[in-house]
Amino acid sequence: MIPYFKIICIVCLSTLLLACASTESQLGHDQSKPRYSAEFKRAIAAMQAGDFETAKTALESITESAPNYTGPWTNLGIIYAGQRDYVAAERYFSEALKRRPKNTIAMNWMGYLSSVKKDYKSASAWYLRAIEIDPAYSDAHLNLAMLYESSMRRPKEALEHYRIYQSQTNAENTLVSAWIRNLEESINYVASNSEVDR
Repeated sequence: MIPYFKIICIVCLSTLLLACASTESQLGHDQSKPRYSAEFKRAIAAMQAGDFETAKTALESITESAPNYTGPWTNLGIIYAGQRDYVAAERYFSEALKRRPKNTIAMNWMGYLSSVKKDYKSASAWYLRAIEIDPAYSDAHLNLAMLYESSMRRPKEALEHYRIYQSQTNAENTLVSAWIRNLEESINYVASNSEVDR
């Protein structure tokens, strides 16, 4: 069972991820149309300000006018995931991945949606795909570590990905540092108490 405090921390980290990931998605491969670029920037600004309805309207308009741009689809998915409309979120992330199969942000969020459905095998597969494409994608390492520790009972693998996350983020997250220490102590305790006298 995950301690209540850790559940609260995971929710807080997910909220931070919602705020951060929204700024990372690009408009798409072809940025030759400045009009869409300006609309996209306004939509992202609305997301950051918490005006999700304005952001949704702007992003949906871009998907209708320029359906091959991946950023609007990805950010619509992020908005709907944040509003816990997971069915809509999955639909938008799927559309983003159709247009750019190597969209690691969409993959990371698909992992999150799979974990919400308690499909931990799919969740880990999504995170691992994102990491395979971009080994420096720290959010995917963090999400995979939390999944391994809290849901899949794979503490050694969790520890590995927590450490990668910390190395990629200069160990700025003191909460994750505490989780690493606790996990190290737990693994060492189990190892030192698992010897059987013969």
